[in-house]
Amino acid sequence: MPYIKQNWCMHPYHDIIDSVTGKKKFVKTGKNPTHPVGIHRINADSAQIINKQYSLVIESGSREVCEGDKICTSCLRRLLNDEKNQDHNDLDNVEMMNTGEEDPSNVDIGHYDDKGDIEYDNSKDDKNIEDLPSSQERTYNNEQARTKLNLVFELLNIPTIRDVRRSKNIRQNVDRACSILYKLCDMLVDCTIPLNDHQLSMNDASELLSGLKKLFHESGEDEQIRLLTISPDGWGRTVVEKWFGCTEHQARMGLHLKINKGVLAYPEYSNGNKPLPDNTVQLIKEFYLSDGISRASARKRDVIHIKKVPFPVQFMEMTGREAYQQFKSEYPNVVVGKSSFNSLRPRQVKCLAPADTCLCIYHENFYLLLKSWNKMLKEKSLIKDDVELIITDKYLVNRIVCGIPGEDCYNGRCDTCGIISPSDILLQNIMIDDDEQFSWSQWITANNKIDLLHINGSVSSFLDEINNKWKQFLLHWYITTVQKEYIKSIRLNSSFTTHIVAQLDFAENYSIFYQREIQSYHWNNDQVTIFTVQLKVGSVHKNIVIISNYMLHNTAFVYVAQSIIVNYIKQHFPFIQIINYLSDGAGSQFKNNYNMFNLLHHLRDFGIQACWTFSSTGHGKGPIDGLGASSKSTATRSVKSSGTVISSAKEFYEFTKQYNENAAKLSGNNEPPINAFYVDSTTVEATYQNFLKPRWDKLNKTDHIKQIRSFHQFNIRSENVILCKQTSSSLDYMTTVYRTENTTESTVTPVHTVTDISIDTYVITKYNDKLHLAKIKSINYPAQEIQVIYYEPEFPATIFYVSRLKNRHGSNINVQNIILLLRRNPTIGKQNEVYIDHEQYNDITNLSEQL
Repeated sequence: MPYIKQNWCMHPYHDIIDSVTGKKKFVKTGKNPTHPVGIHRINADSAQIINKQYSLVIESGSREVCEGDKICTSCLRRLLNDEKNQDHNDLDNVEMMNTGEEDPSNVDIGHYDDKGDIEYDNSKDDKNIEDLPSSQERTYNNEQARTKLNLVFELLNIPTIRDVRRSKNIRQNVDRACSILYKLCDMLVDCTIPLNDHQLSMNDASELLSGLKKLFHESGEDEQIRLLTISPDGWGRTVVEKWFGCTEHQARMGLHLKINKGVLAYPEYSNGNKPLPDNTVQLIKEFYLSDGISRASARKRDVIHIKKVPFPVQFMEMTGREAYQQFKSEYPNVVVGKSSFNSLRPRQVKCLAPADTCLCIYHENFYLLLKSWNKMLKEKSLIKDDVELIITDKYLVNRIVCGIPGEDCYNGRCDTCGIISPSDILLQNIMIDDDEQFSWSQWITANNKIDLLHINGSVSSFLDEINNKWKQFLLHWYITTVQKEYIKSIRLNSSFTTHIVAQLDFAENYSIFYQREIQSYHWNNDQVTIFTVQLKVGSVHKNIVIISNYMLHNTAFVYVAQSIIVNYIKQHFPFIQIINYLSDGAGSQFKNNYNMFNLLHHLRDFGIQACWTFSSTGHGKGPIDGLGASSKSTATRSVKSSGTVISSAKEFYEFTKQYNENAAKLSGNNEPPINAFYVDSTTVEATYQNFLKPRWDKLNKTDHIKQIRSFHQFNIRSENVILCKQTSSSLDYMTTVYRTENTTESTVTPVHTVTDISIDTYVITKYNDKLHLAKIKSINYPAQEIQVIYYEPEFPATIFYVSRLKNRHGSNINVQNIILLLRRNPTIGKQNEVYIDHEQYNDITNLSEQL
């Protein structure tokens, strides 16, 4: 065993001789030497102080203390107390000495003995530095840290610490020292990848790692396993689990993923994909049931029972692939596969629809034309460059109309796209003879009967046919698209404090039958009227059926049904401000002047505002179609299976109400699936005779809305003014003023002299060979000059605004420029706009042509 030299404490205190025994108090020999080991190196000033204080001991034969000698901790404490008493607090000359202990704070860099071997100390002073006072202990610890850092800095040729207050420079020097040590390590071990090549300070690295831990804890399960793969290669499962604060399973999965897939690889699970969130599942089911994706069948046979609750069957209006593509376009952030999307289709939604009997004639005729054209191209392979292209109505619309289309593009008034015909698009990239024969089909009305006609003709005849139908189809396609989006928007934006959407429609009558009936009764059975309503407010749906023995589906019955609907809304949704009625354009029921006249009085009749939205022709299908089918199917099944007897509309109502109340009890919900109401025929007839007929008889026939079927949105502007729009989103509109007084006198009269007019009356003037509405502001009788206020636009129009341009350049005219005087001033709107009614419009047109 090699000899290890001991560094004994050189302080003379340990050489003092005991006066009793005559021996030294501290010995260096034996198994348990009492002489302490030297730890702390002293400088010349400290050595001088010690020699001065213990001069007597030194004279007795003890060795003088020199610079560089080491003393124990107890002697150091004694020395510090002595220096404190002498007001010497500078400890810069006290340096640390390695003791050979495992504590890194006692490292003595580069201290060797005379033989070149490293010196080790075997023991340690029994007394701890904690015995010092707290303030001196802090000072001592600070000086220790400063001394150690200075030793390292001097070794690495880095400026030493002179002022401990410059903490930023000290940290920079520490980072610099670490960087040098890393480089030395790389040179020694010949490492191909540098251990620290990011040039980050210790503080920045600590902040970055703290952010990484925070990111880990805020990530999802899969992302957490990905982040675990960035752990160092030397880390095991236990270290990863402890540092990241993850579970044992996660640490194992992260290390396994790193070994097999690499850093930041995505985990894959062989036991199947994770289930979709509940909100995603509900969103997909609602998407399947929405308008445009599927439609409810109105036939009573198309009803399916799910958990003993009847649901009307809904048929898809597109393929499963098209529905999935539309869902991805509307909800791009929802992650769902095609197979999962198809599996979530509700049971009542069917892909294969039966023979459709209520198709739009405009869409169906155009579809038949394009179907024949695509079939001919496929059979004759007339497409160039082997490009397979299926021509659809949407494809033609996108190719013909402008890139940013306006309403004029669809009305055929656009100068850019209005001159393009569909035949120009169909003949692109193909070579075909105009005289070549092929066949197509069309629904044609002949002799008051509509039938499917198969036509054989040339290509040129076919192209003429499709060009002739294009403008009408384009307008219908535009109205259908806009109305569908608007209806979807008002449903989505409805709330308990703004508006409610009430969709109305008559269902097919229910034919009363018996389980056992005679043969002749089948041709003479009674029927029941079913009026269906669905209320949509926020996320709440309310279903209503109004049952009656009144067999006429007319506006009078609709008015009585409105009173029931309004009372139900006031009872269940008291804060609703406006009712937005929604229906198809049936002329005998909804879209007629009498119903619009009732809408004008809706606020006075029911105490709540209302407007009316119509779907495009042939596209009025909706969820209400299933209400009638469900009610009729339930009654039919009960009559056939359980022997229920329904012999009148009243009994049909009682059965429907009782059935839905029982369904509500079984489901634990107090709200029945369908709310049933009954209206007797005497109520409808009395309402018509006593209230509606007198109102409608007062309506002036000349005040009817012209071409009412071309409008699809009706809003109330004022007490007797209704605003009509081609589509619900149209910026242009027409106003109609309803009047109830009857008169045969013309509403306008010619103007001959200045005495025929007066101030604040309205006249028709001739300005630049065009007719303009104007208001008399002042009259200069001697000069025969009149000052007027011009309105725009020019006639013909029914709504006018003050013209700033014409009034700015002067508005004095002669009486010869005034051709007509309005006997009755027009209606003034809330923003000072002027409305003239249809009677005034017709009289102005007729008299101006005569003059």
